[in-house]
Amino acid sequence: MSDIDKTIVLERSGKNKYLICPVCGAEMNISQDGSNTSRCPVCNFIKKPQTAIQVGSIVINKYRILSSLASGAFGNIFLCHPLENESVRYVLKQLRTDSENSIKRFRREAKVLASLRNESRIAQIVDFWEEDGCMFIIMEYIRGINLRDAKAKYLFDEKLVWQLAHEAIAVLQYLWDNHTIIHRDIKPENMMLDENFYLKLLDFGLCKECSENSVNGITIANSTLGTPGYMSPEQFADSKHVDFRSDIFSLGATLFFLLTGDNPFAGETLDEIYEKTMKTPPPAKAFGKTCSKAGIAIIRRMMNPVPEKRFASYSELLDEIDQHLYQLNRQ
Repeated sequence: MSDIDKTIVLERSGKNKYLICPVCGAEMNISQDGSNTSRCPVCNFIKKPQTAIQVGSIVINKYRILSSLASGAFGNIFLCHPLENESVRYVLKQLRTDSENSIKRFRREAKVLASLRNESRIAQIVDFWEEDGCMFIIMEYIRGINLRDAKAKYLFDEKLVWQLAHEAIAVLQYLWDNHTIIHRDIKPENMMLDENFYLKLLDFGLCKECSENSVNGITIANSTLGTPGYMSPEQFADSKHVDFRSDIFSLGATLFFLLTGDNPFAGETLDEIYEKTMKTPPPAKAFGKTCSKAGIAIIRRMMNPVPEKRFASYSELLDEIDQHLYQLNRQ
């Protein structure tokens, strides 16, 4: 599967065939002529497609687009600068879908990021804008490199990998212990090393608030959210009913990649990756000589297909890693 590192959102009930009219709430039929224009049969409201953003465009009268950074099924990402200060750089995320669930997730991402403004290890939100079906999140621009690209460029020995794991767990523990938030898309692409080699966590598009007081009707039961090869078995089964142990699994898969350079559960199809994920963690021999036996045992426990057999808390996992790093430094 060549795009194993790509996030997927599969709603097993099928694709949405209707839009909801923002004026009267009726169902709007999606046009079939390729124009992407939709009309409400009740109040005749017309929804036109978004205007394409080009390099040099000025967005919401505040930001000038400098270049395109990425493009996907659900949105585009651009580099931009505020009009009042050309020396500053931001990342602009544009939602490019009319899916009701995607719109809700985009709004939730902005809300969650706003609540995490004091956490330096998370890419900070700068602005959020929504009007006439157009939605943008303006983010801090981090000069650095994501872990997948860094693996191709630098040598990652076991000590460095565990030090990065320690940083990642610290921010994941902060999210869980203080906000009951899980990320649900931990992978090499969503972790970045900045100019000072500090770890930053990116992309909260699939995050989930798990507190009893949170109202969260976005994730559809029996749906799949995440990145095949890094997502936990329970995410394949039902992304709605997961907790912090799912992020532990995904982090373990990321550590496996950093050590070996290989995807944890390679396969040509989604079904093949699913079958491998459900069985057992990568065998010890798959690590080669990149990791000690004790380190392999920690990662394989993190990637146990049964959540109850993983670490029961981030504190327990950190204690295990600290003890292991202590032994490595004595050698």
